[in-house]
Amino acid sequence: MIRLAISGTGTIAERAHIPALMATPEFKIVALQSRTIEKARRVAGSFWPDAAARPNTYSDFRTMLAREKPDAVAILTPNHLHCEYTIAALAAGAHVLCEKPMAPEVESAGRMTAAARASGKILIVAMQRRYGGIEAAVKRALDAGAIGAPHFIRARLSHGGPQGWAPGQEWFTNAGQSGGGAMLDLGVHIADLAIWYLGEIESVQGQVATLAKPIGVEDTGVALVRFRSGAIGVLEASWSSTPGLSAIEIYGTGGRIMIGYPRSDVSILRADGTEAPGFSRAEIMAEFDPRDPLAPFRSLARNFADAIAGRAAPHPDGIDGLRAVEVIDACYRSSQIGASVKLPLQRPTGTIPATAR
Repeated sequence: MIRLAISGTGTIAERAHIPALMATPEFKIVALQSRTIEKARRVAGSFWPDAAARPNTYSDFRTMLAREKPDAVAILTPNHLHCEYTIAALAAGAHVLCEKPMAPEVESAGRMTAAARASGKILIVAMQRRYGGIEAAVKRALDAGAIGAPHFIRARLSHGGPQGWAPGQEWFTNAGQSGGGAMLDLGVHIADLAIWYLGEIESVQGQVATLAKPIGVEDTGVALVRFRSGAIGVLEASWSSTPGLSAIEIYGTGGRIMIGYPRSDVSILRADGTEAPGFSRAEIMAEFDPRDPLAPFRSLARNFADAIAGRAAPHPDGIDGLRAVEVIDACYRSSQIGASVKLPLQRPTGTIPATAR
């Protein structure tokens, strides 16, 4: 049994991570910590009506670590706490599941990966879109050469902003607590998928702006990226686009892939317009239930448990999380200076082992 403590009881914790972790038999949730003890107690009561089975509740993270001595910690807090809490949990001997973005900028993300490596503990980043049925099918198709060598990607993720799905969580638009707006919140997901699909990115030309909302961070962002392979791509994120859109187009030397037009749809075609063998729409859609939005979170929780037990590698791991943050950090820097930014950015020495480059 893995004794798990949870830090952060906001919307993503209540709607996704807590149900997914509770559904993973290896985990026993022993503690919940929130910025106020009242919130921690409310969430504990909603998931564990039986008071005798209810996790202990805390308002202070380090007190929770010291008293509970958990085997693992899920850090689901506002962004500015991810680095501090992750490093503290690793130092206390706990494995860590950290909500995305891993950190607001690359320096903190680098410190987290270095701490995980030094501790020998698991660090996994909650970029659960890798576990989506359609997104995973796209990865398999690319690896199988279904559309030849990919040379262009366009990835879009947008909705009306955090006010719609996480009302009352004002930290999203507080630059000091979030570290960024739509590009960091949503863009990190598509940056991760783009790297997973086409490989490492070597340069970023970005623009971010606040165009439609009276907030202190950007509501719209775009990044033109060049991959080490020579491929190029466009990453778009928005909090000012309704109805929302989650879509990816990938073009290769032998065909193209489109997902999200319409929502939860997929098309993998060869150059002659026929469906790629083994990747027809019917075959892909038969593999998962698109009506089950928690499935990717349960798969992420399963991977966390399996990685702790040594049955699987963590996926996405800290290096994956760092690379996605690095792209967004470079986008912000590029927007400020009006020029392309080369990767990698400055990181703590030894952040990424040579074998992982």
